[in-house]
Amino acid sequence: MSLKKLKTYDYKIYVTGPFQAGKTTLIHTLDPDAISVERDMKEAYRGEKSTTTTGFDLGRVIWVRKEATHTGLIVPKKEYNRETSEYDGWITREIELRGVPGQLHFKFVRDTMRVNTDAVLMIVDASDPGMIGDASAILAETTASFGDIPMVAVANKQDRDDAASPEDIGLWLGLPHVVGMCARNHESAKDALCLLLRKLEKNIPQQRQDTDTMMTHNF
Repeated sequence: MSLKKLKTYDYKIYVTGPFQAGKTTLIHTLDPDAISVERDMKEAYRGEKSTTTTGFDLGRVIWVRKEATHTGLIVPKKEYNRETSEYDGWITREIELRGVPGQLHFKFVRDTMRVNTDAVLMIVDASDPGMIGDASAILAETTASFGDIPMVAVANKQDRDDAASPEDIGLWLGLPHVVGMCARNHESAKDALCLLLRKLEKNIPQQRQDTDTMMTHNF
């Protein structure tokens, strides 16, 4: 029996990145009913929201596709439960989106939230070059913790005039591929998540083989 069957979700996505990069925004864009453990900030950061995640963000969405080769749709879990019949016969996967705080001193929270992670979505604020130092530190921390786990890096806030291109963000972080996104836009956020999910599913056969081997040795 695969360990996957013991989970209440199919895939857990770990959403990380520096302070105010857009992690909470992405999760609430995809799941309006997501919960967040936050605190108020004394003042707005760069003219934007006045809260910051200190615990975690938790969203549940359903990835639905007519065919395995399709990109598919991302549907909030509550919406999917109301309209299940519309997706009869479709391929469905329940996704847990778990966001973590970006301040470097919250490493203990990030360590706790990594359990059972299947893939990583790393978000960077492309309009804030000063964030690159923290982004590099979090990238190094994430790579050391997860190794070769599927990951997609995202240059967020591409709707801003001062946003650096995904290619520039990739150069600054030493990454071969970074995608652009606007976390406030559902279609843009969906495309970034689906890219990661398709990358994850390409890796699933080996993951399942490793899990089955472990279960055989244990039992």
